[in-house]
Amino acid sequence: MGNDLYRKLGAAFLITAALIYTIERVGTLIARNYEISALYEANLLSFQPNTHIAGFFDNLFVPILTLIGVILFVYGFPKKTK
Repeated sequence: MGNDLYRKLGAAFLITAALIYTIERVGTLIARNYEISALYEANLLSFQPNTHIAGFFDNLFVPILTLIGVILFVYGFPKKTK
């Protein structure tokens, strides 16, 4: 395997981890907004919903894919030779 392939695989893993994390965050923010709009319709403005916003370590795949991507990406750069 060439160094270029490792860099491409590392970048693909990092992009995949970022996409999963972003989709999960957007989904939880949309769910929170639905709860807030339902509270406004019910005139319960003093109550704030306790929705958990997704974090980096909440989904097991995100840190694993990030770690694999960083390792492959760094390994893909050529080492200095004498």
